[in-house]
Parts: sequence; C-alpha cells; structure tokens
Amino acid sequence: MKTEKIPCSVSLLTLNVEDSLPACLDSLKDFQEIIVCDGNSTDRTQEIAARYGTRVIKQYDTDEPNVRCDMDKATVRQRAMDASTLPWRFFMDADDTLSPEAVQEIRTIVTGSNQNYSIWRMPTRIFIDGTEIKHEATYPSYQTRLVHERVDARFKGPVHDHLVWDTKKFPVGTMKNYYNFHWPKERVESFWMYQKAYARRELTVQDWGGTTFVDMVRWTVLWRFKIIVGYVFWRLPLMYFRYGFKDSMPLSLEIQIVGYHIMLLFGGVREYVKARFFQV
Repeated sequence: MKTEKIPCSVSLLTLNVEDSLPACLDSLKDFQEIIVCDGNSTDRTQEIAARYGTRVIKQYDTDEPNVRCDMDKATVRQRAMDASTLPWRFFMDADDTLSPEAVQEIRTIVTGSNQNYSIWRMPTRIFIDGTEIKHEATYPSYQTRLVHERVDARFKGPVHDHLVWDTKKFPVGTMKNYYNFHWPKERVESFWMYQKAYARRELTVQDWGGTTFVDMVRWTVLWRFKIIVGYVFWRLPLMYFRYGFKDSMPLSLEIQIVGYHIMLLFGGVREYVKARFFQV
C-alpha cells in the first residue's frame, strides 16, 4: 500500500551543492512539496533538483550566475517560504538531512487532529564527514523549523536568519527527533576561515552608529564575555570530563568557536569606537 505524501512544504536554499543535494532530497522524498530556491547555480544543482521533482525558483530576479545571499539570508528564506502552497512549512539547508524518525514525527504533527502547537522546534546534532558528534558544548541545541501559516512567522536577520512571531499567542512545541547538520571534511579543514567570514558579516551589518553605549557594553562586551568564560571554564571542561574526546566535538573546533566569539567581542568594540568617534 502506497503511503500518502506528507502535506507539508519544505524549502531549501541552494548554490552549487551538487555533492550534498541528493542526500538531502532523499531524506525528503515523503513530503508533498519541495521548493528549491537557487542562486543560479552553475553546477548540476538545478538538474538534480529537477530530477527529484522539486519546484525550482530563483533567489533573486536576475540571470547573473552564482548569486550569493550571505548578507541577505532572511529575505531569501522568506521568498522561499512564501512560495509554499501548503499551510505547514519546513525549511532547511541543502547540506543537511532529516532522519526517517524525524520525518515520521513531522507527519504525525501535520496530519494529527489534535494540533496543540502551530510552530515547532527540534534538537540538532552534527555529523562530521559522516560521523555523529554525540557531545558538543552547545548541546542540547534547538532550532525552530516547522511552522503553520496561521502563525504568520517571518524571517529576520541578514546573516543568522531566524523566525520571529507572536510567542504569547503561539507557544512553541519541541520535537523529539533531530535535525542533522552535515559538515564535510572540507568544511572542517577550513573551519577557521568559515568562522572569520561569519564574524565579519555580523560586524558589517550591525548599525554601530545607532547603538547606544549601554547596549554596546551589554550585548557586545558582557554577553560575549559571558559566552567565552562559559565555554572555557564550564562547558568544555565538563563535556570532556564526562564524555571524553572520542565521541565529542574535536577540541580544535571548539577552540575556534571560542575564537569566533572573541572576534565579535573585540571587533564589536572596535567598530563601535570607529562609528561613534572617527566617522566624518
């Protein structure tokens, strides 16, 4: 007996992801609608998407090849989600996957008669070159990825996009199964460059000239300092003491994550001083 497709629309952002896209789409084969929002890839991304029967739309109204949305993620995410024709929407990236258990849980949520929640978050886990990282300093980490159109959730954030909505009217439910991040060996080898690029983008989009001194101290200095101290003196020692190194995030990557927060702390202070005292 053929199982009916899940009445949920899944949207993906893609740009030259021919290597990772098949695994992602294989994990989504039970969904009724898949929307690939592409940046005019020049590899086989669009060909693969078409082969899987997805609907391919452009990230921007241009034929320019290889258009990046690194500094405009929320706008492009919203465009992809707005293209959905089904009331339930899920979004993800083309180098990630859903387990069969997660897919079944989504099916249960969107087809169930007793829908206590209209928006759901799910725990995340990381795979490095196919190996599951069972312990990481930020675990348990959650991301909100499944939402009904009645919530009217919108994406916000040019670099680290996320959903915003009326949380008092629509409380969020928590799924049991994981969203799977897949980090290939190439990403791990260039992880520090990746971290530096994200830090630069975050510093670029911040309105430092319009930031008050109090907010700069609170969010750029104290909050980042708290994160750094928490990593170095609590999260990392506790994790490696409890679980060891075998199934945990490599220490070298955790140190680079700490370095990312250090860059944002000192870079934020530098950009604030430049904007407030040295801009003509």
